[in-house]
Amino acid sequence: MASYVQTNVGLYWGAYSLASNFNAVALNVSNATVDDTTYGDTFVSHAGGLSSVQLEGEGYWDGTNDGVLETSLGVENTVMTVTPVDQVAASPAIFTNLMTSEYSPSTSGTVGEMLSFRVSGEGKGDEVVNGLIFLSPSTTRTDSVNSGVINLGAVTATQSVYSAVHVIRKAGTSPTLDIVVKSSAASGFTSPTTRITHTRATDVTSELKSTAGAITDAYWKVFCTIDGTSEEFDFIISVGIK
Repeated sequence: MASYVQTNVGLYWGAYSLASNFNAVALNVSNATVDDTTYGDTFVSHAGGLSSVQLEGEGYWDGTNDGVLETSLGVENTVMTVTPVDQVAASPAIFTNLMTSEYSPSTSGTVGEMLSFRVSGEGKGDEVVNGLIFLSPSTTRTDSVNSGVINLGAVTATQSVYSAVHVIRKAGTSPTLDIVVKSSAASGFTSPTTRITHTRATDVTSELKSTAGAITDAYWKVFCTIDGTSEEFDFIISVGIK
């Protein structure tokens, strides 16, 4: 079993990278138990109920990102990705859609202390996906780029493959970014099949898309086409099966 020290946790909230402002993040996934005890039972019995997800975080207030969190209050389907180990390709990524439910921009007022904030987000019926980073952030990309081939595994008939994209920076004249997720039965990635096509990005944005199984291919790769004049993009792409 692998264990990790949290020194470079990534937190992507919509079209923004917020890790540099946070110093604590908790992602809680739970399932309610419903009492179904009946006459004749000798022990209390429970059935599995509804699942839920909640993200809680706190950190040091920064004016640049303050508006990001404040304006996202009550907005549904904000893509959130946590990278619990680091932010390089093939490292773990946990992602889902959230709605920001609370933002407290001043949780302490002690003289001489850093101004802090607290934020929380609630899920709204979407899966929490444990996947892998396919293309890492903090890189100014001016040309088309593809990820490496990753053996993510097959998708059963009861599963789906999910892809989360956060475009956190763009520059240039009429820049465009097209992202396609493909799979192949062979590690050499011969005769790949397109599984997910993201909406073309022309600005900072985020998107979570999925395709239902069954898909017998085990090998996956992300293809990114960048175009425009003096175009620049910085983004992170994660893919997982749930």
